Amino acid sequence: MIEEHVLDLLPAYALGCLDEEDDLRVIEHLTTCRVCRAELDTYSSLVNELPFAVAESDPPSELKEMILARAREAKSPAPARQSLPWWQRITRPRAVPVWSAMSLVLVLVLGASNLLLWGRLNTLENKPQTDLMTVPLQATSASSGASGMLVISRDGDHGTLVVDGLSALDPAQQYQLWLIRDGKRTSGGVFSVDQQGYGSLWVKSPAPLISYSSFGITIEPAGGSPGPTGKKVLGGDL
Repeated sequence: MIEEHVLDLLPAYALGCLDEEDDLRVIEHLTTCRVCRAELDTYSSLVNELPFAVAESDPPSELKEMILARAREAKSPAPARQSLPWWQRITRPRAVPVWSAMSLVLVLVLGASNLLLWGRLNTLENKPQTDLMTVPLQATSASSGASGMLVISRDGDHGTLVVDGLSALDPAQQYQLWLIRDGKRTSGGVFSVDQQGYGSLWVKSPAPLISYSSFGITIEPAGGSPGPTGKKVLGGDL
């Protein structure tokens, strides 16, 4: 079922910003769910591309002085010397203010980094993305309401297919992806969907995916067919 997936947590997981409870929940779920693993591959690819999407920019010149000023403000007088063993002195509560100052510096640095990152993300919203190619797949009359998307990798060799709204098939049938070039159809793999019509497929092919002009999905016997024999449910052009 859709609600059993962790799709809503995958973007934050890919960015590494989930809390411990949700992080463990996603990790446990990914060990048994190929659908969410395929979806995570797509998010991870996008996250890996973010640092290269825009030119580097220097932090504000006043940032260093601001951090040092905050550190000086938070710094407390050094504690009086105690005639205690060294291992007790370094664990005394009086050492806490020093660590607090260091923590403050770390928080400020991370905060400044986050501001720069968000600035880059805002820039990306209006910047054309050319590294990852997507091919929308449109429904036919045999699958009204269904939709799909083929996300092709940066090198163009492979990709991930994600579909939604397709009918769950009898166990004796599966959906099959066809890679079309010069009128010739090559199998891109078979897959099934859950009761809500959601499914995914890691696509590999004899030739780079970007060398094909069109893609189609048909209903075939379980395990696939040498060529299309069933109804076409989704299709799209590169």
